[in-house]
Parts: sequence; C-alpha cells; structure tokens
Amino acid sequence: MCISAEALAVFLNLLAASLVTTEPGRIVIAATSGDVHWVAVEEKWCTMAPQFDQQRRRDL
Repeated sequence: MCISAEALAVFLNLLAASLVTTEPGRIVIAATSGDVHWVAVEEKWCTMAPQFDQQRRRDL
C-alpha cells in the first residue's frame, strides 16, 4: 500500500510521537502486533503491512 507524503503526515499526527522512529527514507511505527515500516518510494510512502497481516491470518 502506498500513500502520499501529505496523507502519511496526517496519519502520523494522530499517533503519539513515542511510537514513531524516523530515519532518511524510512519511518517505523511501533504497533502492538509488530513494527510497521513505511519506506519512501519516489514521491510516495509505502508499507507492506496489509499484505503481512493478511498472510498472518492465513497462517493461523
């Protein structure tokens, strides 16, 4: 899943700053089910979290 930088900024503003770690080209959000990594891809930010979650549910 990929979203615009603006949409990611809105989402991040809803979270506690202590849950978010940043480094150039990567943002990591600490979640109860595991860290979610957002990676810069051209002008968008992308994560594989929905696919990982779907796979986890299939493996149960």
